[in-house]
Order: sequence, then structure tokens, then C-alpha cells
Amino acid sequence: MKDMVSRTGNDTLLSIDGLTLDFRTNRGRVKALRDISFPVRKGRILGIVGESGSGKSTVLWSILGLLAGNADVTAGRIDYGDKNLLTLDAEGLRALRGEEVSVVFQDPMTSQIPVLPYARQMSDILYRRSMSEAAKRAAAVDMLRRVGIPDPESRVDAYPHQFSGGMRQRAGIAMSMLTGPNLLLADEPTTALDVTMEAQMIGLMRGLRDDFDTTIVVVSHNLGLIAEMCDDVVVMYAGEVVETGEVHDIFHNARHPYTRALLECDPARIADVTRKLPVIPGDIPDLTKPLAGCIFAGRCQKAMPACVTTAPPLIKRGTGAARCHLLEGPLADPSWPPAPEVPTVARDTGTATVRGAAKGEPLLEVRDLNVQFRTMGALKARMNGVARPFVDAVLDVSLDIRPGETLALVGESGSGKTTLGRTILNLQSAAGGSVRFDGAEIGNMAERRFKPLRRDMAMMFQDPVGSLSPRKSVRALISEPLLIHGAEGRDLDAEAERLADMVRLPRGFLSRYPHELSGGQARRVGVARALALNPRLIVADEPTAGLDVSVQGETLNLMADLQAEHGLSYLIITHNLPVVRHIADRIAIMYLGRIVEDGPAAEVFAKPAHPYTRALVEGVPQPDPDRRRPPSAAIEGEVPSLLRRPKGCDFATRCPLARDACRVEKPEHRQLTPDRRHACLFPLIDTQDNKNKTETP
Repeated sequence: MKDMVSRTGNDTLLSIDGLTLDFRTNRGRVKALRDISFPVRKGRILGIVGESGSGKSTVLWSILGLLAGNADVTAGRIDYGDKNLLTLDAEGLRALRGEEVSVVFQDPMTSQIPVLPYARQMSDILYRRSMSEAAKRAAAVDMLRRVGIPDPESRVDAYPHQFSGGMRQRAGIAMSMLTGPNLLLADEPTTALDVTMEAQMIGLMRGLRDDFDTTIVVVSHNLGLIAEMCDDVVVMYAGEVVETGEVHDIFHNARHPYTRALLECDPARIADVTRKLPVIPGDIPDLTKPLAGCIFAGRCQKAMPACVTTAPPLIKRGTGAARCHLLEGPLADPSWPPAPEVPTVARDTGTATVRGAAKGEPLLEVRDLNVQFRTMGALKARMNGVARPFVDAVLDVSLDIRPGETLALVGESGSGKTTLGRTILNLQSAAGGSVRFDGAEIGNMAERRFKPLRRDMAMMFQDPVGSLSPRKSVRALISEPLLIHGAEGRDLDAEAERLADMVRLPRGFLSRYPHELSGGQARRVGVARALALNPRLIVADEPTAGLDVSVQGETLNLMADLQAEHGLSYLIITHNLPVVRHIADRIAIMYLGRIVEDGPAAEVFAKPAHPYTRALVEGVPQPDPDRRRPPSAAIEGEVPSLLRRPKGCDFATRCPLARDACRVEKPEHRQLTPDRRHACLFPLIDTQDNKNKTETP
């Protein structure tokens, strides 16, 4: 890495000073960034946190010169070495991008070319290098292997649509690392990743920093990721920097009320399990209107009248600083900040509290379900002598969901969770097994017969914006299910308003379009669409993906309230284990298409029976820099390819406790208790010992 000559000192690679930026819109000028200033120190990892709409990603695009055409930088500078990046022409920016500054984008589907295989895309990234095509391909394969893509030699020729969401994100990280950049910018790099791969990515990016002295700037709403990965933290709110500091100071002695509120809303930091999560009341202010005083005053639990009219002072502390009247001056509060264990955000327990086990006959019964995907045509299979030209994406799956119950389906990307959900809703054909809804067999039912049942079964899709038609207003989107199912005679405007009220979406939003919504608002539209026909079962695919902790809490609290009010049953597909601990009655752990353990959520979290379950539970990044996991804590090895499923236990190739028998014998599902099963030859909980304990008077 070349020695940088910096305007701001030898220890600073990049410095942002007074950056102010507006967006021109039909609603007026949006003051997206105001007086943003902070250094990025060499060889360190800087994390930028804040709610959606706080301007985190806009800062990254300002560095790269990738701002939208309606953006106006009205003040400030961004110094990289001896260059002000805001004054570089197009040629200067092109020379910088990729070679010296690289980026990992948040949405891999829009940042990767759908009609080119990864081999070609990664070769094009290395176009400046004097390497042969074979050498470029070898570099691409090696990087895909490093980020955990199974069978990289063959999958380098795959197209983005052939990868799962998590695998596409891994491929995006691999692309950004190919050139060994001086500065790596990562916009929500682990949003689509499960906890095991997230742990590997944290280790991988820290290793990149250590091995190549690469400086990294990470934008994330995942506080656990920031605590584990970062050295320095910048907290942003509504286009302003409200607090900066080293990671230990931010997480153990946060001084700004907004920083404290973010930390207290993180489910991973909440020990007691209830159905209601704390949230920050209110919304980010309208940045098109004149701004005065403290930007957080409208939502702050400690706000005083002067906070609304007077800008807070910047109070420095060591290498960090915070903007708040409570810290210094005539409005200072000697009791602020309180001890970290003293909560400052109110927590509403509401009507949705922890319930006992759901009773009654199952609403949904799945037995021995098998879903297969063909790998080649029949003619090619005969020519190549392939006896089974398909893979088992879902194998031997059985589960029940009772009325009013929440079952969480958890597992790594590619484990078959979404495929199982789609098969239950008859969006994917099954090769074997049974799916019964309310006592009637619905597996592989003809669409003409199944359509009436769709009133009782709905799906919330993983991508809240991508699942909404960009050409329709929110009003039309919410009322669309009613039109599809023959409700033309009803007052659709009244129904849309009723549904908007139900999900607490302001009626003024009904005239907006999907691109005008934040992630949390788009999620509420998805919930309203799912509720339009009063279903009894909702399959929610990653309902909190991409949401910051406060909006995540609002969404889950809403779902819990609706469940308590309408008796809904949920099948929640997720890799967010801290959330699962708070919202699920039962949990099913899925690996390589099989359920390896299921049972009451509290019991599974307290004492896992399967080594894979324990690895998932212990692999959750903790929002505490003092509890960073060593690199060895992550599950080693790659997820086996479905084309080469292990002969014995599917997890044997990665299990630290595997024995010889595990590699040759496929474990059957065994009852641990009447409500709990596992598929392990040598479980972490001995079945007989557990039986003896339950029989002891």
C-alpha cells in the first residue's frame, strides 16, 4: 500500500470536513447532510450507525462521487491524501474507484449484472491488471472460496439469479476485495447473511484490514456487527453527526440520548423475554422544513424547551465528541448520562405478552415433505449416466403450527427455508410428503382449487420494496388482494384506509409510491397487503431484514398486536436469532434442507441439543466490544453442496464433535421430550438422562 500524504495528519487516511448536501425534489430541497465532519484513521475500521434516513449511505456515495443527479454539495470537503474528492473530475474518480477505494453495495441484485456470470464480472474488475484470463479466473475462484461460496470452481460460472440472497452478498464482498483496496466502503455488508456467515465476514474483513493494512468504513444498523468489527464509531441522526468515539466509549459510556436509545432498543441486549420490544417514539423529522435546535428534540425523552430552539454545543471527550445540551452549559444535567444498566427508553408491554403453549389441533401440518430441483434435462442425464438428475432442496421435513402460534424457521442461507415456505403456500411443487391446512390436504393442489384458500394464507416477502409494483400507489397496492379475490363491490378506498390504520401507516402515505417509502414504511405496506383478506396463517420471509433496531421493534410489536387481536399464526423465516428469542413460541432449525432440531424456543436457546443449533446460538454477534468472539468461534468449513450431500450427517463435515459414525450414518429424528425433537447421533443433551429427570418425582 502506497504511503499517503494527508492534509490532516499521518494517521488519517480520509477526512470529511463540514460536508453539507441537499437533494432537489418536488417537495423541496431535502437537507440530507448538514456539517458532517469526522476523520477516518488509517488501518482502522470505522462504523457509521443510525436509523434509515439518517444519511449514512449518502456519506459513502459522497466519497465515491456516486451521488444522484439531483444532489447538490453546498459546503465542505472530503480529503483523501492530497486530493479533495469533491473536486475530482470523472477521469480522476474512475482512476480512484476499484483500485484505491472499493465498495460493497447493500443490494447485490441491483449492483450485480444479471446477464453475466460471476467469472466475467470479476474478470472485468481486474481489467487494469496485466494478468491472463486463467489467472483472473483463479483469483476469482480463490476469493469466492474465502467468502464461503461452496464449489467455487463451478459456481464462479453461475449467474446472480442462481445464488440465494446471502450468497449474492458474499459474491459482492468477494468482488470488492479482488483489488486489495486502500479504503473499503461497505454499505450494510451483512444484511442478507446468517449469523455463521456474518461471523466469517467479520473475521474476513478484520483479516483484510490486518493483512493488507486496509482501512474500512462500514455502514450498518446491526449494533452487534459494529461492536465486533469496528474500532471507531460515528452515530448519525437525520443528516447530522450526533456522537463520535472509540467503540468501547460508545457502547459502554454513550453520552447522546439517541445513541443510548439505539443501544437500548437492540433485542440482543435485552435479557428479559417479552412480546414487546422497546422502540424510539416518533419518526425522523421532515428534512425539507426549516430546522432549528437539536434535531433529536422531538423524540428525546430528556428534551427541554430550549432544545427545540437552540442548537446544542459540541462537547469533546478524548478522541470523540457529542452534541447535547445535557452534557455542558446552563442546561447540563449532572445525572446524565445514567449508568448503562439504567434504561432511558420506555418499554410498552402492551397486550402481547408471553403465552403458554398453543393448544388445539394444528392449523398447518407438514409431514415428510420433499422438494427437488432438477439439475439437468432427462436427455442429458441419460447421456451422462446420471441416475438422479436433481437435488433435494427440502428433505424429510415435518412441522406443525397451531392457531395463534409463532413458529420460527432458522438456518443459514441456502438451507431451504424460503423453498419450504413457498411449498407450503403452493408456490412450489413438492416431490413427496404431505401439507395439510385446517385438516385438508393442499399439497400440489391445482391453482384453480387452491385460489380460495389464499384468503386464509398470505406471505410477507423478504424484500419489502422489490415485492411492490413501482407503478402503483400504496392505496392500489393495499387494495389489490381484494380485487384479485372478487371484492369489486366493496369500498376499496375505505378498505385501504382501514388497513393503513391497522398497521399504523398514516393515511397521507396512501397516495405515495414504493420509491417514496422508507424500509419500515414499505414493510408496513407489505403487512397491510398480507392482512387484506383476513388470513389465518402468514408466512413472513425475513420480516426484519434491512430494518434498523427501532423500526424492527415497531414491525414486530405490530405483528404481535395483530396476532393477539386476530389469532394469527405465523411461520417466520429468519436468521435473526435475537429477534426469534423474543417473538417465537417454537423454533425449528434447518440445515441443508433438513430440520435438525425443533422445540419450544426458550428451551432450545437455553440448552441446544444439536451442535449446529449451539453454533447458531453462540454465533450471534453481541453489541458489546468486550465480548468479541475469537475467529475460531465461527463454524469452520463450507456448507456442503446439494449436488454432493454428505453420506452421513449433513453437518458432519463442519461439526467439531463429529465421530466416525456421523460420517456414514444418517441420523433419524428422535424425540427428546414430547414437544422437542433432534436429528443427531450424539446430542448435546442425553435423551435417557433427560427422560430420567422428567420422571423423577
